[in-house]
Amino acid sequence: MKKSRWTLGVAAVLAAGLLPACATGGAASGGADADDQIVIGVTNTSMKTPVYEVMREAALEKAEELGAEVIWQSAEFDANAQLSQVQNMIAEGIDVLVIEPVDNNAAAQHVQLALDAGIPVVNLEYYIEGADLSLRIVADSEAVGELQVQTFVDNWDGSGEANAVILSGTSGSEIADSITAGNEKGIEDAGNINVVAQQNHNNWDQELALKTMENVLLRENNDVQVVFANNDEMILGAYRAAQQAGVADDIIFVGSDHDEMVVQAILDGANMFTVDKGARTQGERITEGAIAVAKGEEIPQDEVIDDIPVWWTPVAVVDSENLELSEAKFPQLFG
Repeated sequence: MKKSRWTLGVAAVLAAGLLPACATGGAASGGADADDQIVIGVTNTSMKTPVYEVMREAALEKAEELGAEVIWQSAEFDANAQLSQVQNMIAEGIDVLVIEPVDNNAAAQHVQLALDAGIPVVNLEYYIEGADLSLRIVADSEAVGELQVQTFVDNWDGSGEANAVILSGTSGSEIADSITAGNEKGIEDAGNINVVAQQNHNNWDQELALKTMENVLLRENNDVQVVFANNDEMILGAYRAAQQAGVADDIIFVGSDHDEMVVQAILDGANMFTVDKGARTQGERITEGAIAVAKGEEIPQDEVIDDIPVWWTPVAVVDSENLELSEAKFPQLFG
């Protein structure tokens, strides 16, 4: 099956079953012997967002369980640093490369370097266009955006039209664009939400989001009912701005990533929600998927899009009434 866009409905994302592996999708599988320890090289965009630490720990734990090794490095939004990491991992003799690209165009070249060395590549999150990939592991970002809006609709007790602010990540980022597109679709379907501001923020930065929210509240005379943010860092920035303006209790804040500080804010009584994008599950799947690719085994997947097997990570809303995922992810907050 081939589709032209990277999106599924929320129900499909949450589906438990996986389709059978496709023998033809993506790059050629690795040829590691069954008894060899698989070495997985991972380079991601940044560790500054706490969700990646959860993901990394889960990948390492799963690797220990399955007898593999994970080398995890972060490019910190530097495409040249990511190139160096890829080159070094290839030189070290990894069996499979997992890359979350800083720059999509540059990343296609990084993929080719690995393929030229006989190393298959798994694409994490941000789509690498034009690359020969063995597997993509990703949450359905558009579904995340729609779920954020539905969360507001389900929890707003007002009437009339609600004014909304959308805080988007880095301009041109596929994930940011997709979450925002999901917001826009959900808002159109709702019919009573008016977007008073939509702003991109380089590196999905909390301080930049705080400044945006300060400006919007000043311009709109604090007449804002909801803030949708592409990640939890930005929702925390918006919340701080609203606190400073004395209107935090009058606004619903909906973020994404299920970070620890947002859970703490929810426990402290903030009118806040977040969408869990399955960071722990995603970390485990990085290891499981990479091992399957390296060994030439059946590739776990939900469907094939543009000839690439895709393994969707489940998404779910976290709020004060639904903290089971938080208790499992951050047990230290519930001791």
